[in-house]
Formats: sequence, C-alpha cells, structure tokens
Amino acid sequence: MIRRNQRFHNQLDDHLIHLHKNLFISHSDPLYYEKVIRYLDANSPEAHYNLGRKFHVKGNWTRARFHYKEVLRTYPSPFYSAANRAIHQLDLQHAAHLESLENTLPASKKPLLPPFMKTLLIVLLLINVLLAALFLGNSSISRTVSKMKLWGVGSEVTYETVDKPFILYVSPETARSDIEKSLHNQALVLAKEMPNANILIYSIVSQDARDTGKTMLLTNADVIKKAIAVATYQPSAEDMVHIRFLNAEFEEHQPLSAIGANLVRTALTSYEKDVGGPPSNVDELLQDYPNNYLSFIPVEADSGSNQVSTVYDGRGGWVYDPHAGDMAHMFYANTDEGAGVPYDPVHLEVNKAEHQLKLVSGSYLLWDKEIGLGAGGSTPEGEFRVIDRVQQPKGKTTQSYGEAGLGLGAIALHGTYDETSIGADKSLGCVRLTNEDVQQIFPFVPKGAEVRILSNTVSGSNLSSPSAAPEPAEPLKQASLLIPPVLPKHKESTEKVVFHWLG
Repeated sequence: MIRRNQRFHNQLDDHLIHLHKNLFISHSDPLYYEKVIRYLDANSPEAHYNLGRKFHVKGNWTRARFHYKEVLRTYPSPFYSAANRAIHQLDLQHAAHLESLENTLPASKKPLLPPFMKTLLIVLLLINVLLAALFLGNSSISRTVSKMKLWGVGSEVTYETVDKPFILYVSPETARSDIEKSLHNQALVLAKEMPNANILIYSIVSQDARDTGKTMLLTNADVIKKAIAVATYQPSAEDMVHIRFLNAEFEEHQPLSAIGANLVRTALTSYEKDVGGPPSNVDELLQDYPNNYLSFIPVEADSGSNQVSTVYDGRGGWVYDPHAGDMAHMFYANTDEGAGVPYDPVHLEVNKAEHQLKLVSGSYLLWDKEIGLGAGGSTPEGEFRVIDRVQQPKGKTTQSYGEAGLGLGAIALHGTYDETSIGADKSLGCVRLTNEDVQQIFPFVPKGAEVRILSNTVSGSNLSSPSAAPEPAEPLKQASLLIPPVLPKHKESTEKVVFHWLG
C-alpha cells in the first residue's frame, strides 16, 4: 500500500494496515485486533472472534464468551457460525469443569441432592404456585387456559450451515438491474460448487476496470462496510436468492460525487497554470470577476456537505491538500471511496453538424443542449479555453450576449434573446444558447475549461484528448444536488468591461 501524500513506495508498507488517521499497524502486532476495535471498528466481527479465540486458549472463558457474543451482534458475517460453535464449546467445557470439581470434593461437602433433582423440585414448586393462583383467581380455569394458549402457531426448524462470503466487483456506472442479475447468476454458480453452504455475495464498487465483474473470496471483513448490495442463498433450505441493496442512492451519488470533485479539480488546474501553483485554500477559486474560477464549491452528494477539510477523516464533504503530488489526491471526497475517483477534466463539446453542445467529465454527461451557430460556417473549429466567465456581459447593446457568457477569445458561448436562432446558423460566429440554458450550464463550467468545437459527429477524433473514455449516452440526473443551499457572495459580473465577441 501507499500512504496518502506519500510520493515513493516503501517496501515496509506492504505489511501495514491503515487503521486510523496516521496509525498504521502490522498483522504481526500481538495487539493488532485490540487496536482494530479501539481505533477502527468497535463492532468488527473478525477482531472480536480472534480475541475470543485468544482468551479461549488462555482459559479466560469469561472474556472469550464476551467477544464471541459481540460477533453475534453483526449478521450476516463470515464469523457468525464460528462464534456460535465456540460458545457451544465453552458451555461444554464449563459443564465438564464443574463436574470434575464436584468429583474432587470430599463426601462431606458434596450437595445432598444432585443438580437435576434441585431443578425438578423448583419446577414443581412453581407449577403448584401457578395452579393455586388459577383456582383462587376470579376467572375460571377454562377461561384462564384459553387466554394462555397460543392457538394456530407452528414452528420452523433451521439447521445451521457454514457461511461462504464472496465479493463481486462492479463499476460505478453499473445499473441496478445489472447488479441484481449478476448477483443472482453468481449465487447459482457458487451454489452448484457448495450445495450445503450459505452463499453470501457482497457487491463492491471498484474504480479499477480490471476488477469489474470479478468474484473473489472475502478475506477482509472490513470491506463489507463498503458494500452497496448483498445476496444470500442457501440452496439446501430454499429456492430463492435474496438480494438487498444497502445504499439505494449509490447510482445517483457515485457519478454526482465524481462530477463535483472533477469540477473543482478542473478549476484548480487552471489556477495553477495562471498563478504558478495551487491556492492555499480552495476559497481562492471563488473571487470576483475576472478571477471567478468557480461559482461555488459543489456539495459532495453522498454526505450532502461541501465543507472542506485539510485531512481525511471520512466525515463527508471534501479534502483539499495543496501539497499532493497529483490532482486526484489534491482534491477528493472525504468518504471511503473518495480518493479512488480518477481525474477527468470537465469540458464542453460542440457538434456543429447537429447543433449540439455537451458538458462532459470522463464517461459522465452533465448537460446536453441545442445551440445556434455562425452563418455560413463562421463558427471556428478546434480547441479553446474558457477565458471569461461573466454574468450579464455588456456588448454594443445591453442585450448583445444574453444573460451570461463564457468567453473563448474572439468568440463566446453566450445567451440570446432571439430564440429562433437556436438550431440555426444566424450568429456572426459565436455559439448561442437560450438564456435559460446558458444559466443552467454556467456554474458547471470552470474558468480554463476546454471547449472542443467539432465539425461532425466524431467526438474529438482529430483532437488531442486527456481521456480515452467512451462518449456518454444520457445526461446525468439531478445535477442540482451539487449546488449548495447557500451560494458564495463573490461578484461574477462587471460594469467596466465591454466585450467584443463576434456575436
């Protein structure tokens, strides 16, 4: 493993486990499981089971029983059945121990009655007390018995089986229906190999495409906390695969969280190019025009917070480390999977043949808008950068560029009050959107973002591209979740500058 913010690999890190903040520990540490419970997860079934075995071997049966019972508080887990069996073994050992003690006592100290007879006498006494209460009470015996009897209640006997836990890796873009199908099919395959086992399959989101679709034996119980769905199947007892989603909003939150991170990363990259280094605080991206690299710090969709921390603690929001070696570790979600989201710059693609504009990051499509173009093919083609982000831009007239504009130099992507020009070639070279559309995409286009103007439907085939991701198919839903409830107060308009875009 490589610790966060560590540039070079140290061979000693291969034997370390990250427990808490800056605490790393080796499996060979005799107090490893005590530290897992203290610093990482107080309910870890693996840690409690191994501590139970430790005290069991030492003969401290009281503490062993405590840890075994802690394992039973988490179900399902790969240690549940083993803990049950260990408790049963403790009971047998305790009974044998008492019997051996009794045999060693002198005859004068042995009890007058064996334990069984004592129990029988107590039960008979309780029955007599109950019968006396029934006869002396206000209600008759028949009425009392009728009230006490549980009519029509059956019983179901379950025989314990061995749990066999597995992990099924899926990509963040995998649809819920495909996850269900994969879990179901994999459970049937595993059941043929292990017909007497209780199959458990945890579905984990992986950013590494090489893991997608792989099923592996679960070796670390801690990864269960990252599962988005779990399938259980016991072929010897029933013919149903039970599938339960643990995070019903993962399909929505995973792409939104990635878009939010890459929105800020794109602005940070532009800031570094302009200034020569990253800002000391991400709030420096929220300055008045012309240094308004962003309109806001987006909400991290999984936690619902846009608070920025300097160190990772897993409490939600974001982490910003200006000293990180790469952009993916400079800004990321303060969640379990945050640092694993790759950097895919937010950029715009303009398709002249279809009069279409797309706002894209990696494989995610944020917006898809119809546009107007320059008459006679006057809209140039190529790669451009957003130089100006301005609200209510002034031109020759107050309505020249609509309600907002993204300046690219001689041309701009801007709003228009002439909505008949959308879908047509009527401008002098600029890319036009309706005022509603330009206001919708404006906050999601950072200063310095790339704009690719293409002549046909081929997406960047003749242009250099920072990502080889496939072209996204459908716009992302509920992008408004990225907008914080309270917006910053920096000014994104200007009274002093008159713009001379082609129009």
